[in-house]
Amino acid sequence: MLNHNQPGDPERFAQRVVAFSDVAQPPVRMPFGSDTVAAIEAKHLSDADIIKRWREPSGSTDF
Repeated sequence: MLNHNQPGDPERFAQRVVAFSDVAQPPVRMPFGSDTVAAIEAKHLSDADIIKRWREPSGSTDF
């Protein structure tokens, strides 16, 4: 949500983006900001739970 209360510092963000221009193999997607990292971590935990709970029926369609 864009409520202008995000924890990120736009100046620091700009510095990091510029710094990435010199990286030999930068990531395709870079999660800038602690809030973004936390959201991705939560999504991965949720996905891991889905896989754990539904692995058998999901994989049961293989030849």
